[in-house]
Amino acid sequence: MEGAIASGMRRFPRGFADLRTVPGWALHRLPNDRIELRSPDGGVYSASPSPPRPTGTQPPCTTGTWCASTARSSEYAPPPDSTPEQYNDAKRLEEFRTARGRGLVADGITTYRNNR
Repeated sequence: MEGAIASGMRRFPRGFADLRTVPGWALHRLPNDRIELRSPDGGVYSASPSPPRPTGTQPPCTTGTWCASTARSSEYAPPPDSTPEQYNDAKRLEEFRTARGRGLVADGITTYRNNR
């Protein structure tokens, strides 16, 4: 998380969010529908292990901008001790809010690239 912040992302605490464009960062949708958040040096900072859930927030279908948050990978997959049914939207939201309260979420407006 601190590396993302040092590279231009902003901490996303509970309450007011100070979203800004983060130069160099990009969200990529790959041909297999996976999503990768890439840092300014082109490295993969985070990636979905599978295509996003249909009920989740979907990136736009063309090149443009996107608000990217990075916390932990469970946004795309349930924790190892949970099934997808147990790790529902309410649990994901609870985890996201807890992480924000602890200062463990970074956010920024990034370039979006549809590589499908």
